[in-house]
Amino acid sequence: MSCWLLAGLQCQPLRNLNMFISNYILRSLPSLIAIYASVCILWIWFANGVAPKIIADAYKEQSLSVLNWALQGHRSLPVGHYLDRWSDVTTAVLIATILHLIIVLFIGGSDRKHGLLFGNTSRADSLTNFILIAFSAAFLALTALSLTHGDYRAYLGQWMAVLGGRDPWLFETSLAYRNAYGPLFNVLAPLVWISLFANKLLFAFSYVAYVIWLVKDFAPRRKLVALSWPWLSLWLLNPFPWVEIAYFGYFDVLVALACVAAVHNVIARKDGVSGTYLALGILLKYMPIVILPFLVCGERRLHIRLLSLCLGVVVFGLVISALIWGTSTFSPLTLAATRHSHWSIYDALAETQSLRLLWSSSNSDPLVWLERPLVVTAGLGVFAWCMLRRTGPALSAVLAILATLLFYRVGYINYQMVPFLLILYWVCSEWQELTEHSVLVALVGGYFGLLAIFELAHWSEFIGDMPYSNIVMFQFFLGFALLIGLIQFSARHRYN
Repeated sequence: MSCWLLAGLQCQPLRNLNMFISNYILRSLPSLIAIYASVCILWIWFANGVAPKIIADAYKEQSLSVLNWALQGHRSLPVGHYLDRWSDVTTAVLIATILHLIIVLFIGGSDRKHGLLFGNTSRADSLTNFILIAFSAAFLALTALSLTHGDYRAYLGQWMAVLGGRDPWLFETSLAYRNAYGPLFNVLAPLVWISLFANKLLFAFSYVAYVIWLVKDFAPRRKLVALSWPWLSLWLLNPFPWVEIAYFGYFDVLVALACVAAVHNVIARKDGVSGTYLALGILLKYMPIVILPFLVCGERRLHIRLLSLCLGVVVFGLVISALIWGTSTFSPLTLAATRHSHWSIYDALAETQSLRLLWSSSNSDPLVWLERPLVVTAGLGVFAWCMLRRTGPALSAVLAILATLLFYRVGYINYQMVPFLLILYWVCSEWQELTEHSVLVALVGGYFGLLAIFELAHWSEFIGDMPYSNIVMFQFFLGFALLIGLIQFSARHRYN
């Protein structure tokens, strides 16, 4: 699935797999395979022959003090539980190693496209390749070694329900983890047969491949210096993707890639392809539907083909799903409109002491009635602005998603993955103009970096001793400042 999404971006490493027979790759491929095969063999030897004894000794407090300490407080479960978890990690590391080999080949294929061979690249090109290879290795390693956290555990339960022939929308581990996703989410289930980490590694691989495409293909065509500090702060040093994708394993990166592919193709005047990719994003998670009017009516013309293909693919996907699982296919739409507010501005205001006297204490969601008028007003306002200013598709999509997320009743941080990837694409497209807006660039990097910190604090329950409403309101006002900053940018740069 990620290959389809990345192909929509004309991702050169994926599109040029047939070019791997080029001179450099042909000469290097046997050596690379030998190196990675050796690494895999050594890992299998260690993971199966050495590590289990170390774990067993640490469980009995007969190993190194640091290892004994690592299992302290975790001995209520039998040692077999931890050996099983280690077995999952072993498989995940092997998959990550294979994916990293593919990434190295992707980078080589991208260089081949630009007429570069590793043997005669400039020092800057070699440094870029080294950083990308190291970055992808670290990203995949964190993904494979960080086990399962947060919503990914619920994903596994829902995929297991699919594989067991049950209805994934009726199956729920708890109300907090109710399936709120589209039918295409269920297509990911068979990968669980390979490994519990297979989908998580797919998400990480998709993001890494996207970054490689941006740096090696998209950015050079726009004269962007990929290793400049402002750019590094967004795609490499920013903790947001490390936390949301590598650590927690949210699948929103696939939704975001579908949106970016739709924007990229509408700019390339491939309306049918754009509509298809946007439909895939909607079938994964319904949120991208807010982008549809901006793409259909953008660039001073109606994109009828985009609209018809998008709606056609969405309707087809929903019908197929309804034939398999029945009307529960549409339950996420009901959930989106009726769920209680959480981590949103309404939730934060309801927790404010000075406002609690205005409503009955029995009303657990007193301000959520404001959501619909605010979402509609913000959406229509942003749409009218983008049409009036003839804002480009990339920035229009960012504004549409940001405005929706600001005023939606649920403010989960993983939702921000869609604007994050769209902003990376937009920044790369408009870098020449953005060099004069350093404050906006800093705001973009700082906003997503702080979101990552809030996510870690939330799941670690660190904010339990902090004013919850203050954290959420700070996040809201920071997001609102980013929205205003992007609107001001569009006011100064009219698109033709």
